[in-house]
Order: sequence, then structure tokens, then C-alpha cells
Amino acid sequence: MVARIALVGVGPRGVAVAARLVADRETLAPGLALVVHLIDGVAVGPGRTWRTDQSPHLLNNTYCAETTVFADETVPTTGPADAGPSLAVWAAHVAAHPAAFDDSLVREASDARPWSFPSRRLQGAYYRWALDEVIAHAPAEVTFVEHVGTVVALDDDVDGAQRLTLADGATITADAVVLAQGLLTSDAGSEALSLAAQASAQAVTYIAPGMPAERDWAGLPAGERVIMRGLGANFFDLIGVLFEGRGGRFVRRPDGRLRYLPSGREPLVSAGSRRGLPYRGKAYYPDGLPAPVELARFSAVREHDLLRAHAGRADVDAGEELLADIHADFRDLFEAAASTRGRGEHFDWRAIVFPTDGRTFADEASWERFLDDYFAAELDRIGNPDLNPHKIVHRAMETARRRLARLVLAQVIDPVSVVRDLQQTLLPEGLVLASGPPPERVERLIALRESGLVEILGPGIAVEIGGGEVVATTTIPGQRRHGSVLAEARMTLGNLRTCDDPLIRHLVGGGQARFHRVHAGDAALETNTLDVTADGFLMVDAAGRPHPKRVVLGPPAGDVQFYSAIGAVPHTGDKMLAGADLAASHVLRVVADRACTTPRTPPARLRESRTARV
Repeated sequence: MVARIALVGVGPRGVAVAARLVADRETLAPGLALVVHLIDGVAVGPGRTWRTDQSPHLLNNTYCAETTVFADETVPTTGPADAGPSLAVWAAHVAAHPAAFDDSLVREASDARPWSFPSRRLQGAYYRWALDEVIAHAPAEVTFVEHVGTVVALDDDVDGAQRLTLADGATITADAVVLAQGLLTSDAGSEALSLAAQASAQAVTYIAPGMPAERDWAGLPAGERVIMRGLGANFFDLIGVLFEGRGGRFVRRPDGRLRYLPSGREPLVSAGSRRGLPYRGKAYYPDGLPAPVELARFSAVREHDLLRAHAGRADVDAGEELLADIHADFRDLFEAAASTRGRGEHFDWRAIVFPTDGRTFADEASWERFLDDYFAAELDRIGNPDLNPHKIVHRAMETARRRLARLVLAQVIDPVSVVRDLQQTLLPEGLVLASGPPPERVERLIALRESGLVEILGPGIAVEIGGGEVVATTTIPGQRRHGSVLAEARMTLGNLRTCDDPLIRHLVGGGQARFHRVHAGDAALETNTLDVTADGFLMVDAAGRPHPKRVVLGPPAGDVQFYSAIGAVPHTGDKMLAGADLAASHVLRVVADRACTTPRTPPARLRESRTARV
């Protein structure tokens, strides 16, 4: 017989699962013929986020050396580990063998260094290459079939097989399914729909929230004012697209600062957000890559002890206590670094994460003076990270998040505490601190602000459309801007209650899946991601029953799989790679068990090619 496995969503997680299916097969299903259906709505391999047809000005915010899809010796695996190259090693190979690759890919790879931040399309090419390697080295009994299409439904057939329906009406039948769609965006909310209607009626251009690669920025008029909402990752993407992407250049001044040389095709951007400040940038490190910052209280020893004492039992309401210890470690690190620099600064967590909270600005001049000081401090943070107390805390946040992820996966922390103390508190604060743009993007923003082409508006931006224009105001008295375009440099990610994925809607709407629930006393709290079992990530239906043939990986089950939106880092025992092996080993056991109870027939040769694309 031929066993059939479907992977829905084939970005990095899907590629990692495909690799583990091949690696684990001989251990769990020796000799069994497999057909693996690889299904993605945009591109098989890169997926939606790392599609290879996007602008080279859209960058990842992770170092080249800290990206992989291959499980190394530090990852617990069922079959043999397969320590393939990181993105940095692969890029060096591409640069060294230019005849084997596309010219534009070679140019980008030649500029890549272990400590540099790659374009998303270069990273997508790496993921596609990795998948091609998996396919090329799979045994003859394993066939991969690729489908570019959106899965709109997943249902049980009468014989227990899993029937997937695509948007074009095609169906795929599998014996087991892994859902790995990654970060899912939300439908346009009521405000966006209202603004779109008003903009259409007023002949104002409105660009709705969404992924930058999926929006048309070419139509923004040169020399006209664009009101932009959002100062996070999307905002820094657009700084690249609208300025360098339109022919502008940055040059280094004698004092070391950057100066922007315009092309004349740029818009005028007035950007704001609720906080009024952009994400803090990553830093330049003299030795290339930053060393981890250890936490004295929340140490490796304590983590080990917790895992050993409580693995498999979610009976420790540890999240609040651990969070307090992490903050105490942050305080000690911050004040020690400040003392070394002779500043004597005291640790104020709220002021670090939200510097504008509790501040008032009498007028625009006082706001601009605040920004001058803020960006001067930001240049110090990214240029002298080993001595800067703020940046040391940022790096400590990375250590804390990765270790907490392992504790959550081991079921050490009570589920209520995971949601309340970690998901709703630590993760949002961590995004502000440790998920910022590459440092060169911060330098370029400062140069654009000094050129007058980009201005940062005060906190609390509000917009209205009327009279054929968009008007922005903030909490700063008298601050008011008029523009012809309203562009949303933001999007909503991870809230499955409002997501635009038709498969998630079908599963939840039909009772085949439910939202994750945690219990606080007699009350139950529902979160915004899918409920899955804590040990095997099996989809849980509305009646609380896990489905043995459906595994959900990553952000769609993010409230069980803490910190799952972050990619895999080599040689760290990475949880994404561990999850990929868990998913692969589970579905292999499912299909192997089925093979043992089904009369075996010789497998037909499905195709001459090792992979088919339909």
C-alpha cells in the first residue's frame, strides 16, 4: 500500500517537517511507500512570508547565521539528525558557485555575512533549496507532490481518510495531515472597511493593513504627503521600499552619520502610532554576532531543575514568579552596565518598554527635542551594544524567551500563567525590545528624518478622511497633518478569531477545532489560537476530543506552543525543529499503524519524477 501525508503550509516549518519525514521514516515506517502532498497558497518552500518574488528591500530581522531548517545534534529526534547548512553557510556556497545559481541570487548571497540581515527573498530561496535537497535525497519509496493552492476545507471521509478541498475545487486525500500555515493575517476590521469606503468616496488613496509584499506601493505619488500608521516592522519595510526602492542613496558623512541623497521620486511621509516611537533596532557587534546574555536567577541550572522536577505535569503556577525573577535579572544587568559607564541610571522597566507613557508634550517643539534625544540614544544603543544597558537587557530578553519556551513545551508552567504572564505580558513587551529592524534601517530612518522626507508624529495618532484628504492628529497640541494618502504600515497577526484563512474558519465553524481554553478557578478563558494537546499538538475539536490524524504546528496553536513565531536557530535544541520532528514522527506512526492493518499491495510508481508539481 501507499501511505499519504499532507502538509498544509510549506514555509520553513513545512520544509522542516518534510526533512524529518524522510529522516524518521526508516525508524518508524521502514519500507513503507509514502506520498507527501506539499500544499501552500503562495509558494511551496518559501511560503507566504519569504516568497521569492518580493522586493529585495524587504529584510528579515534575524542574522543569517541564526537561520536553519535542519535538525542538528542538539535537537531531540526520532531518526538520525541531519545538520544541513545554515542560511549563512548556504549563501557562502552560492557566492562561491555562481554558475549554478541565478545572477540576482548570487549578488545578494555575495553580500551576505553570518552577522548580516538577509532579504526575505534570499531567505525564501534558501528554504526552496533546502526542500529541493530533501526531495533529491529521499529514497525511491518517497514521492513528493507539490500543490500551489489554498486549502478551504478539511473533513473526515467515511473510511477515516482526511479529505482536503482546495479553492479551485480540487481534492486531496491523505491518511494524516500536518497544519503549518505560520503567522496568519486578519481580515480587514470594521475601521479599515469604513476608511476604505470613505477613501473611495473622497478620491483618497487608502492602503489597508497587510503584508508589505502583498500591497501596491508603486502608486504613491512623489512629492505628496502620505499619512502612515504604524512604526513597527512594516514601517521599516516601507522605509526601504519608498526611498532606496525609488532610487535614493545613503552616503556616510565625515562624522560617521548617514546622509540621504534623494532621487526626486519619494513621497513625504508623516508616520505615527499609539506609542509614537518606532521599534528599537538590532545592533552592530564588533565580533559579528552577539553572545547570549545569561540571567543569574533564571539560569540554566534552575531551568534544568524545573524540567527534571516537573516535566509532564502542568501543576506549577510558575509564570508570575519566573517573570519577577527575569525582571530582577534585567535590573541587575541594566544597573551594572550603567555603573560601568559612570551613569548611575536606575532600572525602570516601564520606561524602557514604553518611553512615552506618562509623558506630556506641550507643543511640537518639545516633541522634536524628545525625538532628538531618543534617536541619539538609539545610535548609542546600536553602535555600542556591549556597553549599553538598554541593549544588554534586549539581549537578555532573547535568552529569557527561548528558555521559557522550553519550559512551556515541557508543561512546567500552569496554562493560565502561560497566557496571562507570558503571552499577554512578556511577548508584547519583547516584540518592542528584541524584535526590531536591522541596525542599518535605524540609521537610515534617522537620516531620512534629518532630510525632512520622513517625520515621526507624536503619540496617539488619529485619522479622519473628509474634504478629499486625510487628516492626522495626535495628543500633541496643535499637531495636525493633511495628506492625499493614508497607508497602514501595520497588520494583525495570530488572532484566529479574525483571521483570513478559510481553512481555520471551516474547522472552527464546523466544530472540528476550537480555541484554546485555560481554567482559572471555576472560570474558563478562551484565547485566540487553536486548542491542541500539549504533548503531541493534536487538534482538539469543540467537544474536547483530540484528532489522532491532525497535527497543528506553530502560530495557529501559539498559546500552547509559546514563542512559536520565531524561526529555528542552529545548535540551540530549537523548539521549531523539535516540533517538526514530533509532527513527522506522529504522522509516520499513524500511517505505519494503518499499513499494518490494511492488506498490502505493491506500490505503483506514481511518476517518473521524484517530485511532481500540480
